[in-house]
Amino acid sequence: MTVDTKEKFDAKLFESIFRTSKKTIQEYVREIERYCRFKSVQHQVVDGAVLDDRGKLIDLYEACVQQDAHLAAVLETLVSQIVGERYMLAKQNAKGKYVKDVEETKKIQGTQFIKIIRGIVESKLYGYTLLEITPEIDERTGRLKEVNSIERRNVLPDQKRAVRRQSMWSPGWNLDSPQYKDNYILINSGTLGLFSATTPLILAKKFTLANYVNFSHTYGQPIIHGKTDSENNGDRKRLANDISSAAQNKVIVTGLQDEVDIKTFTMSNSEKIYTSLIETVNAEVSNLILGSESMAGATQSYVGSTRAHQDIFRDRVDVYREDIENVMNEEVIPRLVKMGYLKPGTEFKYSNRLEMSNKDKIELYTFLTDKFEISGDEIDKEFGITVGKQLNLDVGGVGGVGTGSYEGHGPMSDEEYYKRYGRHRGVANFLRERR
Repeated sequence: MTVDTKEKFDAKLFESIFRTSKKTIQEYVREIERYCRFKSVQHQVVDGAVLDDRGKLIDLYEACVQQDAHLAAVLETLVSQIVGERYMLAKQNAKGKYVKDVEETKKIQGTQFIKIIRGIVESKLYGYTLLEITPEIDERTGRLKEVNSIERRNVLPDQKRAVRRQSMWSPGWNLDSPQYKDNYILINSGTLGLFSATTPLILAKKFTLANYVNFSHTYGQPIIHGKTDSENNGDRKRLANDISSAAQNKVIVTGLQDEVDIKTFTMSNSEKIYTSLIETVNAEVSNLILGSESMAGATQSYVGSTRAHQDIFRDRVDVYREDIENVMNEEVIPRLVKMGYLKPGTEFKYSNRLEMSNKDKIELYTFLTDKFEISGDEIDKEFGITVGKQLNLDVGGVGGVGTGSYEGHGPMSDEEYYKRYGRHRGVANFLRERR
């Protein structure tokens, strides 16, 4: 077993090899087999004799993210649900309610903190993430100056070690060392990540898509057939050239006996072999990461199905947010407090507000404004519309019950109300009258 290098941990010293093109399922199978061998013997040999090296597996993962538009879109949909003004630093009061600390919350907003959130989510996708948090504060913004996600190819996650050269044990740095524990956070899901299930599907999809393109080139374009009575080979070539140029010129002149015919293939739905496989892969990827294919753009046959998928999607997003909260409160926030960047006593928390479409929000506010007074600031914050006094709010009557109005003449008097409805206004009078 070799000792750790005496050099200070520096990600700029890392040497990595990137191979993210022309990936095959056979490469994926080899990496799964290699990981199985590591898991089988990791507790039986000393460190350095066997490596938890996932560099080539990361190549496969990144190749799929780079080259598959559907997977990239699914990931952007996921990120859109976990960043933004949805989280805060808060203190819990005696009633168990979290009260937002505005000043401290401002410190965890901005691009650097988003890197931390993305890194936590990516640990579920890739299997692990190593974050570097520097203690320096940006003088211009007053926030964290730099947060880095360490190159995964140089990290041995199960062995909690970063190495300078990919696939080599030494020189390297032990992440459990006291000098690194405060600034480096290894988030290890304990698995190969969700991408281990999506990668073979996407590799198969790329092969299918290539075959589909060849099929379209062969059978998707019609053949133009020209026929002439001339037996002269030059005349036939001239007619062929005229036909090929007619696609651009839109004009062709032939002899009296010449014929031009467009031969189209009878549709047999043969292309469904390819399109159905591609659609199946897209659905499986969406269901695995988002919990619902409809949330990634697929259409549903009826409204009830769409709502059911929305519920599943929101539940899945809640799970991601809960994982982020746990890692933040157990790993990130204590380190930031120790650095002196944050004050002690606060917790990272996502807000409990409902995630709704604009249509659902409008229906909810329409329902609430008839029963409760809604602040104009709340409407402005939610919809960006500046409003004045709430017109349907009239205070008066017995017990604070609204008097209402009738026929545009202003509020009814108590006597008019009794004459019209045969009972006194207000819940208290009504109950007294019934006794």
